[in-house]
Amino acid sequence: MEEWYKRFYTKEKWVKKSAEIEGQLYDRLKEIAEKELDASINKIIDACVDNLKLEDKVVIYRKEKNEINVARSIIVRESIYKKLEELREKYGISISKIINIAIKEGIEKYDNR
Repeated sequence: MEEWYKRFYTKEKWVKKSAEIEGQLYDRLKEIAEKELDASINKIIDACVDNLKLEDKVVIYRKEKNEINVARSIIVRESIYKKLEELREKYGISISKIINIAIKEGIEKYDNR
């Protein structure tokens, strides 16, 4: 069994950021946070981005025709914000799009576990 203290991240600053998140993805995050895991939406987003591995070629998925992106204020660890900035620079896509890709992949992994 894993040691209890390995369940937690080392303390660091959290950065507030505005991001447009797809409504369906946000609704699923909210459901997971309220009913399934002992974690906030921000911490789930942070973990999804932390776990995101983008290859040399990024496949941007097509969102549903009636899907609406809503600007949300999120809080992520400073190291995760730096990762987002590096990915934005490397791939030339917005931080919001990277966050949505991370959330989509994270939710798919969670739902298929």
